[in-house]
Amino acid sequence: MGRSRGSDRTGGVTGAPPQPSPASQGEKVSQDRRVKVHVALPNGHRGVTIDQLAEITAVAEELGLAGVWPLDHVLVGPDLKDRYPWVIEPLTLLGYLAARTSRIRLGTSVIVLGMRNPFVVAKQAATIDLISKGRLTLGLGAGYSEPEFRNVGASGVWTTRGKRLDEAIRLFRHLWSGAEGPFDGQFYRYDEGYFGPLPPQGEKLPIMIGGQSDAALKRAATLGDVWQSTGLKPEEFRVKAEHVRGYAEGRRVEVGARTTLAGDPDEVLAKVRAYEEAGADHVCAYFGSSVEDFVPGMRTFAREVMPAFDATNA
Repeated sequence: MGRSRGSDRTGGVTGAPPQPSPASQGEKVSQDRRVKVHVALPNGHRGVTIDQLAEITAVAEELGLAGVWPLDHVLVGPDLKDRYPWVIEPLTLLGYLAARTSRIRLGTSVIVLGMRNPFVVAKQAATIDLISKGRLTLGLGAGYSEPEFRNVGASGVWTTRGKRLDEAIRLFRHLWSGAEGPFDGQFYRYDEGYFGPLPPQGEKLPIMIGGQSDAALKRAATLGDVWQSTGLKPEEFRVKAEHVRGYAEGRRVEVGARTTLAGDPDEVLAKVRAYEEAGADHVCAYFGSSVEDFVPGMRTFAREVMPAFDATNA
């Protein structure tokens, strides 16, 4: 995944959609809960097809789930060859899904920005936001696989990837605002440039930060709009989320957890409640271990888990 795990000691930061159409009786997920439920799209599962990802997204929108989030890898090395040898590129995928949907939120979880040109990513994000009429959240991370950086010719940015990410976020805000003045950063600069068309959300297009290093938490708190963890249990998530809110010093930052919601409905309900009690604003979930599990898993979740959860939160 394009998650930003492990140490991010790279000199970086130191310091609601409209209602969905009706689904089957008892299957629609309430949008009034505090915790929103998103889908972690399985675009990194070996053999997954575009048609399968489109079906998962269509069902997620039908059921009223909050969003869909594909992951990112470009050319993995030996360290990840067994996990991510097959990844459908997330920004291209979201452009396709944006044209096929009308309400569901679209996001990346996460783009490893150090392996990409940030000016191009800014333009891609603005275009997806246009296609989707303002439904994009751009998830970013510093990255954790040095072999993949080497493979794509980005080994020279490995040690400064955190600083570059911080600066790129500022660059995105500048470009998306329509400002015609220069941008003069340490890594990215230009004297005169014109960036149009602008994304419908403008410079407020939400940026999600992935990762749980201290640098990632500070980055989310000071430069991002959303923080999303990966692989943390609720009690571990609580600690990290409190750090984000502490670093934010009153600035509003949504916090969420990437997890799996599959299996016994009572156990799944308990897990959602545990993340809510730990302070999560959202969960981004895999709904099974195989691509084929997702649609039935999502329907079971909407039918058997969410009514009970909504009843306790009424």
